[in-house]
Amino acid sequence: MTSNLSPETLQAICSAHGLGKIESLVQPAQGNINRCFLVNDAYVLRFDVLDWGGANRYVGEKWAYEILGKTDVPVSQVLALDTSKRLVPYDYLILTKMPGQTISPSAANLPLASRYAIGYSAGQHLATIHGHVFAQFGLLYNIMAGKPQPDWPAYVADHFRYYQGQVQALGILSADVQGRIDALLVRMQPLLAAVQQGVFIHGDYHFLNLLQQDGRLSAVLDFDWASSGDPSWDFRIDDSIESEVPGSREAFYAGYTSRRALPDGHWERVALYRIGLYLDFLEGAAHDENEIAQLMPLLLHELDWLEAHL
Repeated sequence: MTSNLSPETLQAICSAHGLGKIESLVQPAQGNINRCFLVNDAYVLRFDVLDWGGANRYVGEKWAYEILGKTDVPVSQVLALDTSKRLVPYDYLILTKMPGQTISPSAANLPLASRYAIGYSAGQHLATIHGHVFAQFGLLYNIMAGKPQPDWPAYVADHFRYYQGQVQALGILSADVQGRIDALLVRMQPLLAAVQQGVFIHGDYHFLNLLQQDGRLSAVLDFDWASSGDPSWDFRIDDSIESEVPGSREAFYAGYTSRRALPDGHWERVALYRIGLYLDFLEGAAHDENEIAQLMPLLLHELDWLEAHL
């Protein structure tokens, strides 16, 4: 339960970390899988209320911010990471608040030139993120915990194993569709095995996790799912780039390729990763028949495309 995140408890946390008296406290309308509070319009308190019982996700996120703090990617500074559970029964992270508004939907009414500039900058910053390499594969918090994946195909296999199992248990996919996915995973092994060098992956790179101010990208947020792997993984949600900010997808790719070339086999791997993403979304949709009806054609489209292009 999160009822113990009372104003008194939040004040105790701020006092413990030298942040002073809470004069204003706002809970954002979006991004609340983890409880998040804006304090005095200057600090962000994030609480890991999911309590996975495994490695601490915020350890990986802290590492991500430390890496990117040395680049031109606009990110928060980590002020504290507390895993003691002394003041609250959750791990929590305290960050500096970045300027701006969430790009989606705030950029919808911006001029086309501004939307293009935002898309271009988003692509450039993603290329910079991908410029950092790691010696191992896997989620950053698992690497920090000494539990990396042996290689990139193993990471992808784990993702599909979990989400295929979830949607199968829910009875969402037919045996035929499950079989087609299994067959594609086998056929994709050479392209997955070609990823020999893990790079910094954001894991959830879209305009709900980016901020803009006066028509310019001002911040990249939320690295709790950051990992080391295939840069193409971060393009599996590129369709949402265009739907969230019309006129930005072309600019996004132009900005990215101005700093870094797309890897060989990019489009085939993106199609496979999109299938994995739609499995994730289907699990989240659970018994929402309308959402499932919207997701299934998207998944089947990627299946058809990938089968035709391998």
